[in-house]
Amino acid sequence: MFLTWFTLNALLLVATLGRSTPLPAAVAADTTGERRTLEDWARGAQLFEGLGNYHRDVASGSREAQSYFDQGMRFLWAFNHDEASRSFAKAALLDSECASCYWGIALALGPNYNMQMMEEARARVARDALSSAERLAPGATPIERALIRALAHRYAGAQPLGPENITPLLAAYASEMRQVAR
Repeated sequence: MFLTWFTLNALLLVATLGRSTPLPAAVAADTTGERRTLEDWARGAQLFEGLGNYHRDVASGSREAQSYFDQGMRFLWAFNHDEASRSFAKAALLDSECASCYWGIALALGPNYNMQMMEEARARVARDALSSAERLAPGATPIERALIRALAHRYAGAQPLGPENITPLLAAYASEMRQVAR
């Protein structure tokens, strides 16, 4: 189920690009405010009750980081990407050696079905997080390494993503996720 959801999400993004109405300028503007670092994204993170019991083991030595990672996944699946980013960032601060915690930040900050673009500030934090995940990947499990490799196809550096440059990246990501699912 885990891999199928990500593959489906990537395919939906590719399929809907170019078909949706452009966002108004006020909505499309930088929504990160002052969140330009990992620490900024982690600010205000807390563990919430009643969000379900989803758990996926990640290579982390911190029980609290694992809890924040799991919560980040729950928020991601509930399409609350900013809160997911906050949880993943907190997890990464709690365990700076957790590759999947950084992968979660990069995934959650990226384009999604409801926000098919990515301004520069988000792109920079996402790319930095992905770089950290790639650096830490040797200590991760095989599936974690595969998810990190696949996500690398979703970004072209720290540049903003929008209708003019996103389609090939999302198509490459969807293709990679099909391989991970297999």
